[in-house]
Amino acid sequence: MKLVIDIGNSLAKLGVFDNDNKIISLHKTYRNEKQIIGEISNVLSENLLIRRAIISSVSDVSAHIKDFLEQRNISVLNFDSQTPIPIKNLYKTPVTLGTDRLAAVIGANFISPGMDILVFDAGTALTSDFINASGEYLGGVISPGLTMRFEALHHFTRKLPICEINPIFDKIIGDSTKSAITAGVQNGIVFEIEGYITNYKLKYPNVKVFLTGGDIFFFENKLKNNIFAQPDLLLIGLNRILEYNA
Repeated sequence: MKLVIDIGNSLAKLGVFDNDNKIISLHKTYRNEKQIIGEISNVLSENLLIRRAIISSVSDVSAHIKDFLEQRNISVLNFDSQTPIPIKNLYKTPVTLGTDRLAAVIGANFISPGMDILVFDAGTALTSDFINASGEYLGGVISPGLTMRFEALHHFTRKLPICEINPIFDKIIGDSTKSAITAGVQNGIVFEIEGYITNYKLKYPNVKVFLTGGDIFFFENKLKNNIFAQPDLLLIGLNRILEYNA
């Protein structure tokens, strides 16, 4: 059995995979070293056969987490730009590439090999990443996520109020300042995603679109294009990397 750990900007996700590469349990905790170690301890007590682990983090990985696992005779792979991967990375600055972005496209490629794939990760930032049918990762884009857009409008202006995600809001026009902000932010980001998909399809007509990330609940029913929502895509990719390095 294997433990896959993804430490994001606000949360840490832990996935336990069996030897057939199926997820058998999922766990979440806040991005706090003590809480992460506490959750890992709980997972290990429930899964005594875990012998391998992989850690991915958007920032520096705490050595304490790695030490905690190794003290329990678990072999740990720290996923970074030097880790061998099962795809060809054509990104010009691989050292600056977020491991979360790379793991997500590896996960999508594992699920749908031999296809052109576009992956949207909707979290603190909205990212899109493309891997072609030959298994070549070409890159993608990064823009502010939903919450960041709401907070930026409030922070960089004097009078605009802070607003939050409203999943049931379906108007194209706001008739108050708050609803105008909601319409602008939420419709704007949906139109942004739809626009990228439309443009990709001009060059890659059969492109398969995956959606993952913390805000997946908001986008899942608002996008008109045919998408495949997979909240565990990053964990699946990390498990694939762990297997590749076995």
